[in-house]
Amino acid sequence: MPSYLYDHLEKIKDTICKNEEFLLFLDYDGTLISFKDKPDKVFTPENTKKIIKNLAKINNINVFIITGRKLDNIKKLVDINNVSYAALHGMQIEFRNEENYLWPRAEKTQPLIKEIKEKAYKEFKTDKEIILEDKEYTLAFHYRMLPRGKIKVKTKNFLEIVKNIDKGEKLNIIKGDNVIELRPYGWDKGNAVETIIDRKYNGKKILPIYIGDDTTDEDAFKTLNKTGITVYVQNKSDLNTIAEYYLKNPDEVKNFLEKSFTSIIA
Repeated sequence: MPSYLYDHLEKIKDTICKNEEFLLFLDYDGTLISFKDKPDKVFTPENTKKIIKNLAKINNINVFIITGRKLDNIKKLVDINNVSYAALHGMQIEFRNEENYLWPRAEKTQPLIKEIKEKAYKEFKTDKEIILEDKEYTLAFHYRMLPRGKIKVKTKNFLEIVKNIDKGEKLNIIKGDNVIELRPYGWDKGNAVETIIDRKYNGKKILPIYIGDDTTDEDAFKTLNKTGITVYVQNKSDLNTIAEYYLKNPDEVKNFLEKSFTSIIA
């Protein structure tokens, strides 16, 4: 069970003060901004942009927005210089010096993703409450708007499509907050943070700080729990997480980043 972050600010302050450089990993949906029924209706409030922009200006902080969204989409939503992006759960990374990384196996499963997408579009074309989000290398099945009584049947239908097409089980099925996402097997956000640290910060004394709210963030928590600070954003769900600390919602995340964290490293 994680501890409430604001009950342990002195301990966190001590940890931060022992380090000189920081890797700040921030999930987007459910962490920096609240969930919306439709992913394309999301926008980044100006006060949130200001907080991230101010953090990115600090020389010893490297800000990474790590998300399941596509790279071009998250860059457009955040639209801040001197920030790095880890899109598609980190399979596609753009460092702030514009160096790019794409996990090689992502392209190999692209035809499989496309076949499932086409079949699912036909199956659910009359279900206006279902959104199929094509992210090129991953596919997300959003059912937040579905009536409660339809969720079990519709999600089962989608998973049957996946099973019938992905007979070699090359795709990983990730169940999140009112979403089922397909991505190539063998990759997660834990791999993403390891890749980022190995490629850019290997051998450096650096403190990773990771804040996220979703099932997909648990792999990163597991990777960083012994070497960094991990924070789960509860929103309205339970506290079933391996993160060390938790915050209640995106407003508390922004408050922590703007006031407590910034004041500690200033």
